[in-house]
Amino acid sequence: MIFTAPLVLLGVAVLPVLYLLFRLTPPAAKRVMFPPLALLRGLPVHQRTPQHMPLWLLLLRLAAALLMILGLAGPIWHPPAAIPGSGPILLVIDNGWASAADWPTRQAAAQRLIAAAKLQNRGIAILATAPKPGNQTAGLPDVLNATQAAQAISNLAPQPWPTSRQALVSLLQSAPESSRVYIADGITGPGFAAFLAALHPQAILGTTTLPALLLAPTISSSGELIIHLATPSTGRVLAQSATGTVIASAELANTDHATLDIPLSLRNQITKLSLGNAAGSVFYLDDSNRSLRIGLNAGSQAAETPYLGAWFFARRALPAGSSINSAPLASLLTAKTDAILLADVPLSAPQQAETTAWINQGGVLIRFAGPLTAATPDALQPSPLRPGITISNGTLTGGPPPTLATFPANSPFAGLTASDVTVARQILPDPAALTADHVWASLTDGTPLVLGRAIGKGFLVSVLTTANTDWSSLALSGSYPDLLTRLVRLGHGSASQPAATLPAWQQLTAFGSLAPATRNASLSPAALAGITIAPAQPAGLYGTGENFTALNLGGHVPTPQAANLPGALPLTGPPPPVSLGGDLLRAALLLLLFDLALSLRLRGLLVVLVLAAGSAHAQQTAALTATLAYVKTGDQSTDKLSAEGLFALAALVAPPRTAAQLGPPVGVVPGKDSLGLYPLLYWPILPTAAAPAAAVCTALGDYMAHGGLLIIDTQGSDEAAPGSGAGFAPGATAALNRSIACLNLPPLVPLTTADPLAHSFYILKNFAGRFTGAPVLVAAPAARDSGQVTAIIIGQNDWAGAWARDTNNAPEQTPIPGGELQRIDADRFGVNLIFYALMGNYDAYQTNLPALLNQAGTAP
Repeated sequence: MIFTAPLVLLGVAVLPVLYLLFRLTPPAAKRVMFPPLALLRGLPVHQRTPQHMPLWLLLLRLAAALLMILGLAGPIWHPPAAIPGSGPILLVIDNGWASAADWPTRQAAAQRLIAAAKLQNRGIAILATAPKPGNQTAGLPDVLNATQAAQAISNLAPQPWPTSRQALVSLLQSAPESSRVYIADGITGPGFAAFLAALHPQAILGTTTLPALLLAPTISSSGELIIHLATPSTGRVLAQSATGTVIASAELANTDHATLDIPLSLRNQITKLSLGNAAGSVFYLDDSNRSLRIGLNAGSQAAETPYLGAWFFARRALPAGSSINSAPLASLLTAKTDAILLADVPLSAPQQAETTAWINQGGVLIRFAGPLTAATPDALQPSPLRPGITISNGTLTGGPPPTLATFPANSPFAGLTASDVTVARQILPDPAALTADHVWASLTDGTPLVLGRAIGKGFLVSVLTTANTDWSSLALSGSYPDLLTRLVRLGHGSASQPAATLPAWQQLTAFGSLAPATRNASLSPAALAGITIAPAQPAGLYGTGENFTALNLGGHVPTPQAANLPGALPLTGPPPPVSLGGDLLRAALLLLLFDLALSLRLRGLLVVLVLAAGSAHAQQTAALTATLAYVKTGDQSTDKLSAEGLFALAALVAPPRTAAQLGPPVGVVPGKDSLGLYPLLYWPILPTAAAPAAAVCTALGDYMAHGGLLIIDTQGSDEAAPGSGAGFAPGATAALNRSIACLNLPPLVPLTTADPLAHSFYILKNFAGRFTGAPVLVAAPAARDSGQVTAIIIGQNDWAGAWARDTNNAPEQTPIPGGELQRIDADRFGVNLIFYALMGNYDAYQTNLPALLNQAGTAP
């Protein structure tokens, strides 16, 4: 232990003086003759005044004085080790993506260093190695005092891109001499050796554990999703949907991959892989990761023949994990197929009409040529075709066959490398009707090979040669898988067009979440593979909500490799220093208060003060705190949901949002518990609920008659009932009728948006809960009180299910069908219910204002 103000300890020498002062006996009283006092002689003495202060009281006051002296001396338990050297300290800290996973630990290590500098009265300069947003050039940092440095470290945040230590070499070489400490992220990078030599740190704090870095997942031939990591890691990787629902998970035990075997329909719902709360520990998926449903149809019965058939090569070139189905065209058009490949299949007029309608809805039709197509080309082509087979310039004409040319910029194939493809035979388009934007691939002699155009939300593509090797070597080329992948992913819900330029939409934070983009960045999907994450090109989602491309850290930052950190100390270090000064001063204050309380007790004043304070607090609590209540059903999960739903409502209206202050919700049993203290009573009715007892009905009737608002709700409804909750609670309607049969209810009418309840706080358009669409019933206007306030509300929308949040304020149930937007509507309806219960229909009170003013004699 050390003291930051040791001179204050000299005050201990004053304690003996205090002891003598406390023990000092006052001078003897002077004797004066007063004859009337003779009347008191002989009376018994019941109270004596001590000659000296009691020893226990003397020790109590001396202890308070000692604690005050020690507290002011600034004692520190577990003082940090002194930093070698003198003068300012340069603290260099890595704050790139690799430091985000254990950032709080790094901040704690920096705070310990700052505490040590404070004890040595040394200033601190802080230099972060990750470039700031906008690629701002780093300069020599200012020297801060300990308080400023501690605040700067608290405000410092990691960046979702790599560090730029190489750019700091010249800055460190020109910096004045000082004690230098380096908090490292543990990975090496470009120019790391030169950076470490220029820094020449007196101490290094770091870790040898490499950060997790998720890479792009792949799909096995059997349809399994394979998750890859750049380095072996440990933990549980989660596959999540867009709403955060965990679809599947896998445990990692120091391995660099994991496998998830899930159906295609669920696999296509995965939008995020997560191993932790860091930018490198998440991988966001776009539609290029979707598994497709692909249909095949050929004009030849031998389409599946090994090495000869049209589909032998196509099946192997299509994206792994796709669901490939060979069936008649009519079946494929009605089977929610994403893309259809036709190999030499002429289409009749009805087939052309049906296929065109399917393309308009987002389908991709890829037609390969062949003898049947060449004989009589039909009209469903990107551009009209000429009948007949054309033999390219090959051996029959004395020259080499032409090969595949570079793809044009407007083609979906832009950015791909054209492999060595030769074409011996093909169909030609009609040159009179052909336009350049319909040519997606051509040969080196200018002959079109692939035609395409958009139709509605989909695409029509014609490959003017065969799907096998009869007319060309396209099916054998290295380009064939890439070409087919680009084509089948063109349709509705597919990845962005390679030639497009997409603006930044959502940006990845260092802690793995998405935030609205704040930088003017853009992305071309064709150049995605060669991008390196940087401030000017941050990771995130590019495009729009309907069509976006994900740029992740995995594959776009260098693979983490352990850095050589000589003499590195662990980040955790010794226990943090603890300042005891405040605790000692508080202890001294408590002793003095105890001394005061004893003095008041001896004078008979303590009990009076305590009773007065307690009475005032009880009156204030009873007057200002309103409480919501729910009827206990006996079902633990239902009662818990009711309590959490009402608690969430109370939080929604709590200050500073509104002036309403509500206490925690209370579960009650009507007929046993008093209901008069609760302005709102929520009664969930289960399908198995029996008819209530007479005492329950009487209590609920009295509650409504004396101004209470009773809300009756079910967790869904019967199969044929209206609303999205139909079928979720079979028997709910019968249970509802059983429960309210004994209540003397007024005539009921459907709740409309014109009712005062619909605009008691928010202006509502619906009265949704976890479900929506079911009618909500309230008392008819003629059956309401003078304020036009209904005492009963009956619904089947499971309002508590939409309101309820867990201890982390996360919603417990998903509203159907509207999701989070529907939950907002439900929350707003709940807020309206609270203000309706607390204030009634204030519009009606305003209507009576002139009469009230006349009665008071103050009307204008």
